[in-house]
Amino acid sequence: MASITQYDVEATIRKVKGTGMVNKILQLICVGEGLTKYGVKAELQQKIIDSIQRHAKNGDANKFYRLKAMIDDPTSIEESASPYRAMAGSSSSPAVNPPATPFSGPSKSNHLSAVAAHNQGGGPAATYRIIGHPRIEFKSSPYYAIEEQLGAPTQCDIMTHHRHTVKVPLRPIDYPILTRVQTDPNLKVMVFCAAEGGGRQDIAFPHQSEIKVNGGEVKANLRGLKNKPGSTRPVEITKELRLNIPAYSNNVEMTYALTSKVGGRSEKFYLVLYVVRSIPVTDLVKKLENGKRITEKSVVDDMLNKARDADIVTTASVLSLKCPLSTLRISLPVRSIACRHNQCFDATSYLQLQEQGPTWLCPICNNPAPFDSLAVDEYVNSILKGTSRSVDQVTIQPDAKWELNNRKEQPASNSRSNGVASDSDDDIVEITKSGNSVRMGAPAYKPALGGLSQSRESSGTPKNPGSTSSKRPISAVIDLTSSGDEDEEPIRAPKRQLNASTNTNGFSSLPNPPFSLPARPPNAFPPRP
Repeated sequence: MASITQYDVEATIRKVKGTGMVNKILQLICVGEGLTKYGVKAELQQKIIDSIQRHAKNGDANKFYRLKAMIDDPTSIEESASPYRAMAGSSSSPAVNPPATPFSGPSKSNHLSAVAAHNQGGGPAATYRIIGHPRIEFKSSPYYAIEEQLGAPTQCDIMTHHRHTVKVPLRPIDYPILTRVQTDPNLKVMVFCAAEGGGRQDIAFPHQSEIKVNGGEVKANLRGLKNKPGSTRPVEITKELRLNIPAYSNNVEMTYALTSKVGGRSEKFYLVLYVVRSIPVTDLVKKLENGKRITEKSVVDDMLNKARDADIVTTASVLSLKCPLSTLRISLPVRSIACRHNQCFDATSYLQLQEQGPTWLCPICNNPAPFDSLAVDEYVNSILKGTSRSVDQVTIQPDAKWELNNRKEQPASNSRSNGVASDSDDDIVEITKSGNSVRMGAPAYKPALGGLSQSRESSGTPKNPGSTSSKRPISAVIDLTSSGDEDEEPIRAPKRQLNASTNTNGFSSLPNPPFSLPARPPNAFPPRP
């Protein structure tokens, strides 16, 4: 056996202090080392670190590397640790049951590989099983990766009529990872809840429930979208926790009722706290850019096969370059590999929408479109790169060739062309005099009743033939619906009638008196009434 190096000692200690070591794994290592498995996480970590330092100080390479092997691969404890087998045979606690592992998947893997699989955001291996209740495992999400479970799950008993409250104490000193939550903005504390059942579970809270942290209510949607199972998100409580005081006991509580309304039957729920690492949408978009591809050749071949099929009549179609969700031009065109349509949607808009309410349905065909099934359509992507940002749609021919869709409205026909009036002008004809020539045509607008008389009055004004003014010639309008052929007198405005008013001296005051009074000589007395 090689000698113990200082590098191996420090690396092993760092691994014990890392976030990958949950209480279940630490308990297994302690049992395999012959130590007691009781205590909080910090105490379990310290026990293992003391054993590492003791073996290194004594120079016992066999015991040191045996302990290091259990830390590197906790699944090996079942075969190599005789104290573990002895305790497993005499203990009925599920916390030390060898077959119960924190993660489940299609193959046996250690803790680190299971966390890596969870980060993939889909697939059967990307699940996380609750420690302390192996029958429940949550479905994965591409928006976060579970780092560590905080404490054991809390059981929520069946409550068909009355309200009940469950409480979970949380002290930062018991979980060293909480000190990193204060400095790392991507680490968050979230509350998960699921109903009792087999297989992978969606996040689901009781029908009537509310969560409080340190007495303050947390505003969150605990029911998800209506008639959309699986659209509930875990509740983040990072800001409500007091993590700057190590010994402070934060109180997380959930009050609930009516557990029988979920699924139409009464069932238990389990509440558990996790520290997760959030994954922003920008990182997910970059992952799609470097991920699956729907090749341009496959799209073209599919369109040509449909065009050759005698039972299918193919015609030109319009492909929109706008996202149906944001109505903006698509930046990264994606669609599910199961979708049969060529229309794509924008990756950023779709992921932002699913982050708010995860339904994972295609916005075009409404079929399932989970994250791990999304792929970049290279055919549509080539069209986006070959057109300017002002182009919103293109026309796709049956042979997969595309062209710009220049649909422009035809200009309205000139109503004055050929001297024929449009239907909207009824029976009004406009006669335009220009010098000695007269031109007939439809008027640009229908004159009002007052404008009709004014235009007729203005038509009687003689026009100077030799005038070279650039003003518009005066138009005369003739009403062809008139009953008589003779010229009618122009309609004149009625005269304004003024009522006579009596002054204080007894004479009437008229605007235009019919007679005039003689001028009064100066220094003369006014006439008597």
